[in-house]
Amino acid sequence: MPIELMLPDKANWSISDGPSWLEAEHRASESKFALRTWRADRLVRRSECESQARLVRPSIPIAREESTIDARAFAAPAGFDVALLVGVEPSAQGVAGYAIVFGASVGYCYAAVFTTFAEGAGADGEIATRLGIAVDRVLSSVRTRSVDDRAVRHRLVATPNASK
Repeated sequence: MPIELMLPDKANWSISDGPSWLEAEHRASESKFALRTWRADRLVRRSECESQARLVRPSIPIAREESTIDARAFAAPAGFDVALLVGVEPSAQGVAGYAIVFGASVGYCYAAVFTTFAEGAGADGEIATRLGIAVDRVLSSVRTRSVDDRAVRHRLVATPNASK
């Protein structure tokens, strides 16, 4: 099932449409997106989709309760039962942030992972800004394309005047 999303500052992202995950990396901000839809059992549950995604992509952050800053139902993509989890992990090297989305629909799973890292003065604020953009502008813009649109596997659309 092809997906489409809005990606701010698209020209500065390295985009790779691999065999299973659509990946985008913004080196200047140490930010990465990885998104995937795949066929699943007809009556698949979101937790099963999460397990399958973590099995093939073990680098997906594991949220700890003390790191979680937001956990809620999410509306994108339409037609999926989706949950969002946002977390921040401070360390001696800097601050890492992530926004993870898992979803299930009839016969399909969806996973999206955004990770970012910053260090130095203002790192907390920078991570908060990036997470806000990732959730409010990018992940909320994800939509699946119909079978009629299958000629395009994934499509990234640039948004004008958007920061990283």
